[in-house]
Amino acid sequence: MNIRYSNEEHIFNQHMDGVPCLSFDMLDSMGIPNLYSSRFLSFDDTKEAGETGLRVVVMKNEELSEAAPVVLSNRQKLAEQLGSSIERECITDQKHTSNVYVVEEGDLGHFYPEEKPLKRRNVDGMVTDVPDALLTVFGADCPPVYLADPARKAIGLVHAGWRGTLEKIPEAAIDLMKERYGSKPSDIYAAIGPGICRECYEMGSEVYEAFEYKWGKSFAERILSKYPAKDDKGKIIPGGKYHLDLFEANRLTLLNAGIEKEHIAVSNVCTMCNADVFYSYRAHRMENEQCAMLVNRFQ
Repeated sequence: MNIRYSNEEHIFNQHMDGVPCLSFDMLDSMGIPNLYSSRFLSFDDTKEAGETGLRVVVMKNEELSEAAPVVLSNRQKLAEQLGSSIERECITDQKHTSNVYVVEEGDLGHFYPEEKPLKRRNVDGMVTDVPDALLTVFGADCPPVYLADPARKAIGLVHAGWRGTLEKIPEAAIDLMKERYGSKPSDIYAAIGPGICRECYEMGSEVYEAFEYKWGKSFAERILSKYPAKDDKGKIIPGGKYHLDLFEANRLTLLNAGIEKEHIAVSNVCTMCNADVFYSYRAHRMENEQCAMLVNRFQ
């Protein structure tokens, strides 16, 4: 896969065997199974080409009876690459909230939407200490945030769109890990996955005002910058438009939650800049979504 990285830091490992995906070098070195999928079903490095069309979630415009078996089969293939199975998987409905769910053994393997009703509604994050539990979230520009506590053998995974980022969903997950498992922030490792970069993520002034109100002016100015912009008719907008840095915003949230700087890995992959490799809502290339997977297993 020809991925354009925003810097030369070695944050990810690329895996071409089976279904192509990325994993975090930091988590890999700790023996924690993790991945972030792409739009590719397969890729041949010798030909620099691959088969696209990987589907991991049922889209609103799809027929459920046709799509569900396909997406479950694809997620099973990815899970197997982590030494796991969707029989150990937990997902939520992801409504851009800051709500985090505590996953127990009985929550695993509900193959929504094919088998059982989804009880985890209005939830965008999960934490668990269940051994070998597989947490999965979806996105097509919104970065996932992976959390791993090797001391307490607990993990978390959140979907951090701008609304969840505004409400500090990674911190909500960390607070639950502290409350339920006795986790210490200094023991937790965190990885911010691929998503849309600051240069691509144009926002309205109402988003700046929301962050200024919730986070304060100094933080809002740190994560939102004004770029030159034109309206739909090509006319220059005086002062430009705001652009939001989701990576930096979530990194600041993790630091403020007590995560050590050295324990944080930040994506250098933009989904919109790489819309030929990843599905992207802002690039109007959202035929499906990526999935982020994290298994509660430590080396």
